[in-house]
Amino acid sequence: MTTYSPSSRGVLASLILTTIALAGMPSVATATILAYDPFNQASGGSIGGTSSTSPGVWPTGGQTWSTAGGNVDVSAGSLSLPAGVVGLPTDGNRAVLGNTGAQVSASRSLGTTYSSASPLWFSYLFTQSNTNNADGNNDGISLLGSGTSRIFFGSDGAGDFVIRAISGQSVTGADAFANTSVGATSGQTFQLVVNIDPFTGYTMWVNPTGFNSVSGVPTGGTSASMNSNLLQFSFDTIQLGGDDRTNTNGSVTFDEFRMGTTAVAVVPEPSTCAMALAGLAWCGSVAFRRCRRRGPGGPA
Repeated sequence: MTTYSPSSRGVLASLILTTIALAGMPSVATATILAYDPFNQASGGSIGGTSSTSPGVWPTGGQTWSTAGGNVDVSAGSLSLPAGVVGLPTDGNRAVLGNTGAQVSASRSLGTTYSSASPLWFSYLFTQSNTNNADGNNDGISLLGSGTSRIFFGSDGAGDFVIRAISGQSVTGADAFANTSVGATSGQTFQLVVNIDPFTGYTMWVNPTGFNSVSGVPTGGTSASMNSNLLQFSFDTIQLGGDDRTNTNGSVTFDEFRMGTTAVAVVPEPSTCAMALAGLAWCGSVAFRRCRRRGPGGPA
């Protein structure tokens, strides 16, 4: 068995920390994933009454999806990441909201309450068979508190990706919007990343292509922000569908929903992770060679 001297362990630890710092990779402690549903439930049936399995996680566990208005099914296979975007590998299947001529949604309680007073990050994959082309017919994800929509992020009725602060969260008493002006092209998959921050406001990125480890935000793609007339809010439920539960126009597909405390928790840069792992491997090999040269009991 190879034994590392205290000095060797110190060198190894120092090299590891240096490698992580050079890679710009936040520590595990600062990149907490709070909720992750890869929609890896069994395909071919309703998502109602189900929850994902590992590697999916949920804040308190046990909560399952419920549906309203029509079919929300789990279909085989994950959505593929759009070319060039940053993000984690996909796992499992996908959730599909069908058009039944009624208001369709799927909701899942988080089992605890979160507040916009603390920075939070969200990401998910999204595609729709065709756009609604009608104001108010939104398809996306809503954050609900006590059964009321607080924030919506997804495709609006005109087919653009937006963040919408529902009227109760705006000091003006009206909805507040940040529009990316990116059209939700029918049949195309998009990666949406959203930051809710009490100091900088709300920002959405559509198909980000990089990650700035200094500022801690995604880069590239298209983004839009709003930072005025906003009130703090609490939420306890995630809803797939429209923020006002209006009917979808054709099927809408969701995949890889993540909620975390930092951007790197929901959209880590693959090259950054690879660099850090390569650095860790190099550090380990250096320390191992030093130990082998000294041998047991050799000088530090």
